[in-house]
Amino acid sequence: MGGWRHMAAEALEEQYSPSRWSPRLDPDAVIQAHLAATAAGTQRARASAQTSLHVPYGAGEREKLDIYFPAERSGTFPVLVYIHGGYWQCLSKDESGFAALPLVSQGVAVVAVGYDTAPKGHMDAMVLQVRRSLAFLVQQYSGIRGIFLCGHSAGAHLAAMVLSTDWTEYGVVPDIKGAVLVSGVYDLEPILHTYVNDALSMSREVAQRNSPMLCISPAVPAATGCEVLVAVAQHDSPEFRRQSQEYGQALRAAGWSVSLLDLAGVDHFDIIEKLSEESYVLTQVILNMISRA
Repeated sequence: MGGWRHMAAEALEEQYSPSRWSPRLDPDAVIQAHLAATAAGTQRARASAQTSLHVPYGAGEREKLDIYFPAERSGTFPVLVYIHGGYWQCLSKDESGFAALPLVSQGVAVVAVGYDTAPKGHMDAMVLQVRRSLAFLVQQYSGIRGIFLCGHSAGAHLAAMVLSTDWTEYGVVPDIKGAVLVSGVYDLEPILHTYVNDALSMSREVAQRNSPMLCISPAVPAATGCEVLVAVAQHDSPEFRRQSQEYGQALRAAGWSVSLLDLAGVDHFDIIEKLSEESYVLTQVILNMISRA
């Protein structure tokens, strides 16, 4: 796991700057396009789907959920919980509903989770907020038939931390049947040595206790029924690709049911933006995972 330790500082910065690796657009343009695509997709979903917006799961200003309900809501339904990226310091749930329409049309509810981003939010608190949001969902909505996590980039890190949760202190055990981790970071230590930590101000101890790679628990019987998909883009950086591969391998070694999906022709941003399209391969993979569970 130590190859990054031998990189020059500038090279490490580049590895953890996803916008520098897109062949479509220059770094600033690809970020602006991502913000525009996710915001527009969310607006479309809010205009078309049945929603409950800004549902508080805690007292904090950002501790809110947006819920997109299935078109046909009778009885129970599976839920996809989407955790946004933004390097733990930007984006919000208000740009996180773009994947809803293809899913709600197939009977799946979508929940976009809000959490405190840096510098207001710190890493320990973000992880706890996402865990609490799931406990709240289970307690408030008796119609949930299985939870499927989906996180992108920093959100994939937070979703992976959910998989290591000891739920005894929460009073509920969410029925997590699947997790789709897209272009994530699973070992935070390299981040300490990049610009990303300027806002996060993580110590080495904070990075270690919040690194999914270091928190993998052996798969208990409940976890063996949870299917984990680790997805990475062809045009993610070599470090992002390494992190996905090594985390997937470590989960598998601990007995988890894991598959790795290497998506051709996409970068760190459109790998997730395209979830607004029903025909997109990752959309279909998610729908297939939910239908199998």
